[in-house]
Amino acid sequence: MPNVQLLVIIQHINIYIVFFAANISTIGSIRHIITFTCLKKYRIISNSVFLAGASLAEQLTIIDLLFPQSIGYVTGHNPRVMSSLLCKISSVLYNGGGVFALECLYLAAIDRYLQTCRSAVKWQWMTLKRALLLLCIFAFLSIGLGLPFGIFRDAVPNIGQCDFINAKFARLFFYFYAIICIISPAAILVVFGYLTWRNGQQTQQRQTTGQNSNNIAQQPTRMILIQTTSIVISAVAEFSPSKIREFCSFINYVIFFLS
Repeated sequence: MPNVQLLVIIQHINIYIVFFAANISTIGSIRHIITFTCLKKYRIISNSVFLAGASLAEQLTIIDLLFPQSIGYVTGHNPRVMSSLLCKISSVLYNGGGVFALECLYLAAIDRYLQTCRSAVKWQWMTLKRALLLLCIFAFLSIGLGLPFGIFRDAVPNIGQCDFINAKFARLFFYFYAIICIISPAAILVVFGYLTWRNGQQTQQRQTTGQNSNNIAQQPTRMILIQTTSIVISAVAEFSPSKIREFCSFINYVIFFLS
């Protein structure tokens, strides 16, 4: 009997943690989207287009990851396991959304580099129109990368999971995550982070145009680092035991909200 009560208590704690993480991460995503699309000092910056896109994509992964988990804790039935269609749709949204968020951060990092270049051609190249066009192109690319997950994942009732039904694709999934979600973000941020820092040092006098403009320039850089860290933690948690995965998700979204 005590063991049963302990399991019930743990289940209730998990419910509260998941609901809390889902709510605060949703608030954080909405706050970032509003900041970069509605505030005048940010919406005139092409970088804000990419960061707003990354926040929107993050919200898709939050909806897919935490809300079905919350429903499963409350009802005892994971909707992704009960419905094959929902399993496939959520797989496309989660993986496609995660890839799109990273692509937006790549573009944001490159744009930050271009903005610090001496050449007027480079720092004027990324206009708002081009930023929106790139956003649309990479959105379709992300959907294309997410579709195989909808094809090769399905509800598996006997193990109670929405899981891979193709062993070869399951093995490729590991390399996909390793390259797209861990190696690529680290490489791109290190390379373009260094180039941006070097340009900033070389053009320090040109950059000193007032404290307000400096703050505007620093905010996107801070968002790039925080959101990339958030996605990398999610990728690492994907290969962890379930309890560690839940803990990583909770910490991840708390950090994302507090940013």
